[in-house]
Amino acid sequence: MIKLVVTDMDGCLLDSKGRLPADFEETYRMMKENDIIFASASGRSIAGLMKPYGKLAEEMAFVTDNGASAYYKGRQLFSNTIRREDYMPVFEEAAKHPDLLPVACGTGSAWMENIDSFDDRITGELRKYYPSWKECSFEAIPEEVLKIALLYFDDIEKNIYPYFEKFNNDRIHSKVTAFVWIDIFDATVTKGTGIKALQEKLGISPDETVVFGDYLNDLSMAEFAVRSFAPSGSHPEVKQAFTDVIGSNDDGAVTETIRKIIQDGI
Repeated sequence: MIKLVVTDMDGCLLDSKGRLPADFEETYRMMKENDIIFASASGRSIAGLMKPYGKLAEEMAFVTDNGASAYYKGRQLFSNTIRREDYMPVFEEAAKHPDLLPVACGTGSAWMENIDSFDDRITGELRKYYPSWKECSFEAIPEEVLKIALLYFDDIEKNIYPYFEKFNNDRIHSKVTAFVWIDIFDATVTKGTGIKALQEKLGISPDETVVFGDYLNDLSMAEFAVRSFAPSGSHPEVKQAFTDVIGSNDDGAVTETIRKIIQDGI
């Protein structure tokens, strides 16, 4: 019996235009009727993650900031922040790379420098993850920081990540989370550890959990699920590591698979 369904958002549940599947509400009702908790796990902040779901978000679970925090029914269950002495060298390296935009993801807001210089392309990408943001100096971020996100539009894995691999140590980790994003966060944090903590809080086992993901930051989710599903456009490593490859996110493959699990079992 499945009790928890966890899905990534971009490139997975959402289509290429950032929209929920047309049958999402119907599928969500089916989950509720079968006492299945629905959770989204994403690099987004809690505000950005809740936004697409509207009022339904009040009932859901969320693993935010790539596992740094989790919520259920509007209540924060845990959070893992990073220390200033660990994240300041990230900003120093970022300053060496033109067109690389750093974002300090605080416990309450997203913080950036020189926001008046952002063009439509930047603001359009930021709005996918952060409904709003504020300006500050990275030397004086006014709250605790969950992670540092780096935005770069030209294949960040190939062109930028090699400079940030050095930030993989016993305190922080650097991970490519999308074609244009790198996240740097507490070394103990992954989406998988976020799901594990959520399972412990809710009294749900991996054998009662299925997950959906498409990118490298989703790989750890499979460790805490009986089945893992990758849409057809997923990163090759994800398709190889997950138990199943399904159809395209543009065709609503995630909700289609959830309904099949409810109707036919796993």
